[in-house]
Amino acid sequence: FLFEIILTYLWLVTKLLNDVGDSPDHLPILQHALMRTFNQWKSSSANGTSIDLIHYESIGTMNSALSQHAEEAFSILKDDQTLICEGLFKALTEKGESLRGIRRPTRLSSICSIIDQPLGKVTPIIEVFRNPSVSFLMPPVEKELDENSIIDISHESLMRVWERLIKWVNQELESSEIYLRLSDASKFHSQGKSAL
Repeated sequence: FLFEIILTYLWLVTKLLNDVGDSPDHLPILQHALMRTFNQWKSSSANGTSIDLIHYESIGTMNSALSQHAEEAFSILKDDQTLICEGLFKALTEKGESLRGIRRPTRLSSICSIIDQPLGKVTPIIEVFRNPSVSFLMPPVEKELDENSIIDISHESLMRVWERLIKWVNQELESSEIYLRLSDASKFHSQGKSAL
């Protein structure tokens, strides 16, 4: 019996190490996956089972643990809050030169202005994503939010693995490129260098 338990743990540890690979960028994702695996085991261990590969796989493994967790938080939102959430995360994220997501800490009043929403509608969404069971947004829940609070993404890895956020940021990049092209075309037209 003890031998079976040791084999189970070795199998799980081997799977975790293989999933991490050589990238130090994966360490926060591993930490999150381990926390989610433990919580999954804890909530389902009423029958006295040991922590196992099945618990790790149920949270999406390292490949999608963060994305799956973010989707769980997103699913709590009401229909009218999802667009505000999209605007919030677009305001907090941009694509850098390497085309990877970059955090953009922003004052809450600025976010409200950018997405044209009042503080009272933006704050509840931030609270969902900074809840201690999620912790994807900062400041920590112990700090009361006001218009001067700086809102930031706590897991930089979230920008690289949350599929919904990746899609939103790509849309934002595409929109900004269209805007820049239109702006250039307008400038050239006003200088008589291009047709309408």
